[in-house]
Amino acid sequence: MDLNFGINGSFGVAAARPITISSSTPIAIVATANAGDTGLMKFNNADDGLKYVEDNTITDGTLEAALTGVSLQGVNCPLVVHVSTLNVDEAVNKTNVLAGLDMLKQSDPLTGIDIKNGLIIVPEYSAIVEVAAKMDSISSKMWTTGITDDFSVDEAGVSNFVGNFGSKYLLIGHGKYNADGKLIPFSALMAGLIAYHDGNTSFGWAKNHSNRIAKGVAGTQRVVEYLDGSDCESRRLRQKSVAMIVKDVGWRTYGFETTDIDPIWQSLDRVRTFHRLLAAILKASKWARDREADQLIWVKKSIVEFMNELKGNGVVIGFDVFFDPAKNTKATVTAGKFYLTVKVQDMPSIRELNIELVYSDDWGETLINYING
Repeated sequence: MDLNFGINGSFGVAAARPITISSSTPIAIVATANAGDTGLMKFNNADDGLKYVEDNTITDGTLEAALTGVSLQGVNCPLVVHVSTLNVDEAVNKTNVLAGLDMLKQSDPLTGIDIKNGLIIVPEYSAIVEVAAKMDSISSKMWTTGITDDFSVDEAGVSNFVGNFGSKYLLIGHGKYNADGKLIPFSALMAGLIAYHDGNTSFGWAKNHSNRIAKGVAGTQRVVEYLDGSDCESRRLRQKSVAMIVKDVGWRTYGFETTDIDPIWQSLDRVRTFHRLLAAILKASKWARDREADQLIWVKKSIVEFMNELKGNGVVIGFDVFFDPAKNTKATVTAGKFYLTVKVQDMPSIRELNIELVYSDDWGETLINYING
């Protein structure tokens, strides 16, 4: 029998735990190079990667253009890069980048960079349907956004490419763009732009990154017609969930939609927001696993406080957090299984604004009175 003579003390916690979301967005790149090391490596930012390119005299492959596109956006975010040796046989290169995509699943233990809620690009080769489909598979498992390329020479070709997909984890991009003396695929430029605004805008990961200046872009390999207020190719392609960069008071991104069949998840900013929120809530709630059930009140309070912060910052419109009696039955309580429901509506972005200019003669008398003095 323990004897606790004297004065004894202990401490506990009866408070909501803070839930935080990282604003940094890692970028994973699968690329080819004609020199240097192969396999999985990491860089602190794209400029570090470009120094690696210079130090190893890399003059061919997709690595340099990818790093340049990201660097031009001025973003300082971690990069995980898988490099394979450029081969004269494109079939070999495709096989290597497919293997490189699989290696990204080992990013955290091998490089220390967790790419969950990050971005994946495979410049040039993601224009191959098989590679883009593999990106979709990897992204759905790792909660990342895969940004693909397409270099079709006409609208019909782009439409044919995008018709292969129906996913909330892909952003289908189109075109190559003149930047820094190179032709850089859409995927590299868009990845850098997204990562930049994620980290440099308040709650940037919850925003729509269409209609943002693509820094460094000065032209395009294929002009996609863009006309305000009229039917045009860019509008038709965006209706099919294709994103691009168009000339509109500078070179701007146009499109931030997925190809998912459910209209709710065709908004890529909503998909990315919900995954960030869920990941943060799950991570912050780990402390409660295998604890006493009465501690669930603090799990709920933590989430409520978190949602109040998001509501105050315009990330969500409203929310409700509750243990649904229909799901939490006597049997589930006995088994130690609990179901917490978090209902939330995110702040939608303006994708269509219709302005009607109407002629009216309501003020005609005012003119007559003015003329008559």
